[in-house]
Amino acid sequence: MGSIPKYFAWDFHTLVEVGSGSRTLVPQRFMEMGAKRVGLITDKGLCEAGIIEQITDIFAAQGAPKIVGIYDRVEQDAAMRVINDCAAWCRVNAVDGLLGVGGGSVLDTVKGVKALLGMGEVDIKQLMPANIGPYIRPLGQPLGIPNVSIPTTAGTGSEVSPIAVIYNEEAQVKGDFLHPFIPADIAILDPDLTVGLPPAMTAYTGFDALTHAVEGLASPGANPMIDALSLQAIRLICKYLPIAVQDGKNLEARTNMLIASNIAIMSFAMSGLFYPIHNVAHAAGGQLRIPHGQACAVAMPHMIRRGGWHFDRRAIDLAGAFGIHAGKMSAQEAREAVSDAILQLMDSCGVKARYDYALDAEGRTNMFFAVRFDPSGILYPIPDEVLNAVLEDCYPT
Repeated sequence: MGSIPKYFAWDFHTLVEVGSGSRTLVPQRFMEMGAKRVGLITDKGLCEAGIIEQITDIFAAQGAPKIVGIYDRVEQDAAMRVINDCAAWCRVNAVDGLLGVGGGSVLDTVKGVKALLGMGEVDIKQLMPANIGPYIRPLGQPLGIPNVSIPTTAGTGSEVSPIAVIYNEEAQVKGDFLHPFIPADIAILDPDLTVGLPPAMTAYTGFDALTHAVEGLASPGANPMIDALSLQAIRLICKYLPIAVQDGKNLEARTNMLIASNIAIMSFAMSGLFYPIHNVAHAAGGQLRIPHGQACAVAMPHMIRRGGWHFDRRAIDLAGAFGIHAGKMSAQEAREAVSDAILQLMDSCGVKARYDYALDAEGRTNMFFAVRFDPSGILYPIPDEVLNAVLEDCYPT
């Protein structure tokens, strides 16, 4: 017999609606929540691609509520400067509902704006001393801002996550803002809005979702609900990510990747702040300014191969999720098999196994301390010998 699961809490309040064409429900959902003046937050690329027009046309056809403006200045990361500017824009336009349309950076920006508006602040830095804002219950209270989010990538799961990754441009550090009420009230997973995502970004965002699932399952804070979601997310990603990369118009693959992203972040967010892969990826993204999913993809197989201290306890379970028969394997053998499986998946999706940036001795030292002083690295430090080995694997010399 197994042991009795320890106490855990499961805290998600987002209504998730899934399916092709589900975006047509958005105006009605805002009406149900009492919003009359909706601010649409996105980036210029989605405006230029015609994605935003597919949303605004629905509002125009249905007549209410009103979109009072489009804020399209979100950048590659959810930057503090942009969050502050967007919150000011919302106040000027008397916005009473937030509609986020985009990838993780857009949706995390919306969450930062929602926090500022709901908590009565004007500068997100004030809510994130030392680049972390741990507003867990009971400190985190309802924010009172109706919010619908529509992801256009299948990676971050930001639409339901109580964590926002926010970039401090001055310090070149990605910080974590945690609050149970920053996720969207309603998340619309419409695969029609992801079919135009280029193959490279499809792959990168998919590996971000895979990292969430892997780290959720491997976390010392895991529980049976996390296990169930992580295992299914890994299976879905292994099956459907290569299809989505090769055939972007395949709605079966796009829909299942949106679902995998959504459930993977639930497992990750509820598992505690134990994520060494993201620790390395945050430092790489902050220092090199590369896409977050690419940073995660490269770090993942190397950290699993080297990180026995963290992954051994769930190595056999991880192997099973990847379809590896690991019954007679040692934990180390299982880790190596999982690492190989991820590298094969990366190759099939056109993702390189190393970053494009070579580091000299000084650069390696700087990156070591960028990892060490990332908020996740401070809370759950990677052993020095493991970190040095992983950096050796990730970066060409």
